[in-house]
Amino acid sequence: MKRFLMLSIVFVVACGSHATETGPDPIPEPPKDAITKPLESGPVKVSERVWPAKPNLGEPIYVRLDIDAAAGTSVKVPYQEAGEARLGRFKVEAVSPPEDTRNPDGTHHHHQVYTLSASSSGKHRIPPLRLELVDARADHAGSAAGKTQEILTEEIPLEVAPVKTEAIGAELKSGPGKLDPNVGGPPWMMILLGASAVAVLGAGSVLLLRARKARAQVAARRSAYDEAVAKLGALEQRGAPEADTTDAWFVELSAIVRDYLEQRYEIRAPELTTEEFLQVASRDPNLKADHRALLSTFLELADRVKFAGYRPESAESLASLEVARKFVEDTRLRAAEGAAA
Repeated sequence: MKRFLMLSIVFVVACGSHATETGPDPIPEPPKDAITKPLESGPVKVSERVWPAKPNLGEPIYVRLDIDAAAGTSVKVPYQEAGEARLGRFKVEAVSPPEDTRNPDGTHHHHQVYTLSASSSGKHRIPPLRLELVDARADHAGSAAGKTQEILTEEIPLEVAPVKTEAIGAELKSGPGKLDPNVGGPPWMMILLGASAVAVLGAGSVLLLRARKARAQVAARRSAYDEAVAKLGALEQRGAPEADTTDAWFVELSAIVRDYLEQRYEIRAPELTTEEFLQVASRDPNLKADHRALLSTFLELADRVKFAGYRPESAESLASLEVARKFVEDTRLRAAEGAAA
């Protein structure tokens, strides 16, 4: 039995190694039913397209950015390294090299495609992408000429369906007939050995899949902390928002906290309001009362800014960022918890 188990493990690992050697599939053109979110901000027009519109689990998901910018402007697009990088709860499997086409009149077109994969079925969302615009046209930008301006794309809800089950093999057909008396069946020992091999291979595969799933969950929770800390640090480096960028600044800050919560505690609530989101989060036994209080205070302030027109002072904005950082630090996955998982 030990020998069969070792053979099954070697077989599974060999199959996995062979799968990783195959190259990525070419990126298809977006279909007519692709989800399209156009955005126009001053001299820049952005078209974000996502397809398939109704993906199945295990199916690649494509996010394509097409950006047209006026002459005298430049746009910086976020670049994610494939592998461990994530967009929300989606893993970035591949990123196409950015293509920037310059026209004779000075206008230029930027094109880039992200290939994503979902770790689970259900309702997900592709978070807003942050673009940086520098408008060097003094006659158009005025006092903002040469300064970096922020552009945020829209959040895109996406529902991932479970894996489709399809019949494998041909249907067995039986009918009246006569058996040849001279034809014998396989020896019973061969049947027994074959059944044992299949059972051991199946058991080994199940154990490997469970172990891989557990490691993937722990890795996702740890990467949620690393990703949130990196984004909070980048947001802090830009400093407190100005009056005209306060909405976008708090949208980005609250998106960082929501993404962290969804990955850290596997809370699937992308379309819920803040009140509904807090109710779902309060049901998780791992979130302590003081953590829920921090979260509630932070999200309520963000909603006041986004929906009630409240404009906090710079110190209050940076204090909100510190509240978000304290929440992430206090609730991060500890070594003991990861080992137990």
